[in-house]
Amino acid sequence: MLLVLCPLDDPDGPWFAHRAAARGRACAAVTAEALSFARRHDHRLGRAGEVRTRIELADGVVLDDSALTGVVNRLHEPPALAWSRAEAAERDYAWAELFAYTLSWLTGLRCPVRNRPTPQCLAGPAPDPVHAWAAADEAGLRCAPLRLGTATPWPPADAALAAARAASAGPVRPRQVICLDQEVLDPDVPAETVAGVRRLTKLLDAGTALLGIDFLVGADGWWFAGLTATPALRPGGDLVVDRLLQTLEGR
Repeated sequence: MLLVLCPLDDPDGPWFAHRAAARGRACAAVTAEALSFARRHDHRLGRAGEVRTRIELADGVVLDDSALTGVVNRLHEPPALAWSRAEAAERDYAWAELFAYTLSWLTGLRCPVRNRPTPQCLAGPAPDPVHAWAAADEAGLRCAPLRLGTATPWPPADAALAAARAASAGPVRPRQVICLDQEVLDPDVPAETVAGVRRLTKLLDAGTALLGIDFLVGADGWWFAGLTATPALRPGGDLVVDRLLQTLEGR
C-alpha cells in the first residue's frame, strides 16, 4: 500500500492519493491529526538496527511497515494534537518525544520514502532560509542580495522572496518548480535554471527528495525566492503523479 502523510489543511496530499488510486494503486492519505488520536502506536527498535512500527488508527485502519510499498511524507509537525490542552511542560515534552518517534519511524522504513525526515524538519530537506539562499547562489541560480537585520520587516523565511522582488525590473510572477530526485518536472524551465536546480539539490544533500524551488519570473530572468519540502503537487498534473509513482515503485 502507498501511504501519504500530510496535515489536515494540505490539499495536495489527498489529491495525489486520489490520483494514485484512480491509476489502480492501493493508496491512502493519513493526516497528522488522525495519527495524533490513534488507538495504538507500537514502535520497536531491534539490537541490529531494525525498526518495526504498527499504528492502529481510531477508525480501525492499521498501518504496518510490512504492508507499505511507498510513502509520500508531507508532515511538518509531529502527531501531537492530542496533547494540545496539556500543561506547557507536558505538552512540550510530548511534542519532542513524538517528533523523535516520527523521525525514527520514517527513517527506519525499508520502502521508498519521499521525503525522509531530517532533525530540522520532519517533511524532509528544509535548510535554514539563509543557508538555502547561499547554496542557491553557489549553484548558479540568480540570487538577489540578501540583507537581514533588526529593521527587516519580514521573517528570514521570506527574505529571499523580498530580495528577489526588490531586485526584479518590472512585473514578476511567482513560479514554483517541482524537483524530484534531481529531475525538474516542468518542461518550460530554462536549461540554465534546470542545471542550477540540480546543483542546488546536490549541495543540500537532497539528491533523492521531492522539493519545490520558488522563483520570481520576469523579463530579466528567474530569481531564486526560496524552497520547500512540501511543494504544491496539483499544478504539475499527470507528470508529477506519474513520476512520483515511478519513484515510489522503484521504476
